[in-house]
This record gives sequence, C-alpha cells and structure tokens, in this order.
Amino acid sequence: MNVSLPTSARIVVADAGPLIALGRLDALHLLPALFAEIQVTATVLAECAARPGFIDAQRIEQAVRDGWLKPCADEFERPSGRLDPGEASAIARALAIEAGLVLDDRAAVVYARALGLKVIGTLGLLVLAKRRGEIARVAPLIEELQRGGHYLGPRAVQAALAAAGEEIV
Repeated sequence: MNVSLPTSARIVVADAGPLIALGRLDALHLLPALFAEIQVTATVLAECAARPGFIDAQRIEQAVRDGWLKPCADEFERPSGRLDPGEASAIARALAIEAGLVLDDRAAVVYARALGLKVIGTLGLLVLAKRRGEIARVAPLIEELQRGGHYLGPRAVQAALAAAGEEIV
C-alpha cells in the first residue's frame, strides 16, 4: 500500500469521498497535519455540501471557514469517461498545479495514476497519520467507517492494517 506522497505533493487536491469519510470520523484535522495545503474544487465542495444536515458536510464547511481547506476554481468543462464531475475537477486541478491527489474511487485512481499523478486514499491517509503519530490506531477508524456504511474493499482493509502494523481481522 502506497501511503506517502513525495515532498512535492505537500499540496494536495481532495475529492469528496475522502473528505466525507474523514468528516464522518471527525478526523478532517489529519489533512493539515499531513499536508501543507489542501485544495478543493467548487464542484467537490458542492458535492460535500449536498447534504447540509449531515455532520460530515458541517465539518467540511467548518474546515473551509477555518481557512485550511482552500476552495479553488474548477479546471475542466465536463467529466471525462467514467469520472463523476468532482473526480474530474479534482484530477484536472491536481494536474494544473502539479499537486498530489486525495481520492478513493478505484476507476478515478487508475485514471489519475495513468496521468502521472500521485494519489492517496482515505485508508492510506489513516496509515500515514498513524506513521506520523497523529493517531494511535487505524482499525477502530476503519470499523467506524464500515459501521456507517462506507464501503471499503476487504483487500484494501487488509493492506491498510498490514501497512499500519495492526492485526488483520
């Protein structure tokens, strides 16, 4: 499991999936602890705010108000291929500014990596946070996401737990 981005990727562009997952966990604070700057496109922000009554949306909006989650303009005109508009805008922005990408959707990850982008997903962020001493354990957070209905593939969970040095369940 690739859980680190090169120094040049200290600036990342985040897609909605990881933001929502971290918002549910009340773990959005991990992003500024791991990266110097976190940008989010207008399209991704709109996706995150689509359910204003949900706690994750409220936490994401608070991160924008606090100033560390930085809104930025969209860099695309329409989604390409099987990507949703948020994924397409995040990938286009990361390409435009040569940044890393925080992204979970498997097809979008494959596409972004084919373009030469460095990508880290929610599970990779949790492992990186543990390695840097920001969290004590990854497993309870994975379990909380799964209980909340967040789909995580069994192989991805096993790889994350192994990378974190935790017992595979």
